[in-house]
Amino acid sequence: MTEYAVEVMMAEFEVEYTDVYDAWWDGLSKSEREAVSGSVGLLMQRGPHLPFPHSSGVYGSRYSHMRELRVQHRGRPYRVLYAFDPRRIAILLIGGDKTGDGRWYDRFLPVADALYDQHLFSIRAADAARQP
Repeated sequence: MTEYAVEVMMAEFEVEYTDVYDAWWDGLSKSEREAVSGSVGLLMQRGPHLPFPHSSGVYGSRYSHMRELRVQHRGRPYRVLYAFDPRRIAILLIGGDKTGDGRWYDRFLPVADALYDQHLFSIRAADAARQP
C-alpha cells in the first residue's frame, strides 16, 4: 500500500451542522444522542464511502448527492439528512424519528433542500468576501 493510500484511509472527514439539526439534537435523550453520535462518527471516518446500512441515498431531493444517516435506536428508525458540500465537508441538515411516518421524506426533504440551499449560499458568500 502506498503512503498516499494509508494517509487517505486514516483521514477523517469534517462534519458541520445546521441550527435546525442542532435544535433537534438538543431535544434528544442521552441514549439517543449516543446512537446518533455513533453514526456521525462513522461518517467522519468513512466520509462519502460510508456504506449501507449506515448511510443510503434518498430520492425526491433536488440534490442527487443528498443522503441519509440511518440510525436504529431501541427499535426506532432515526434519520439524519446530509450532503457533502463543494469543500467535501458533510453538512448535517435535519434529523428526525420516522417511526410510523410514511410521509417522513415528503415532509423532511424539502426542508433539507432549503437548508442546503442556504448553506451553499453562505459558503459562496464567504468565498466572494475573500476575493480581492
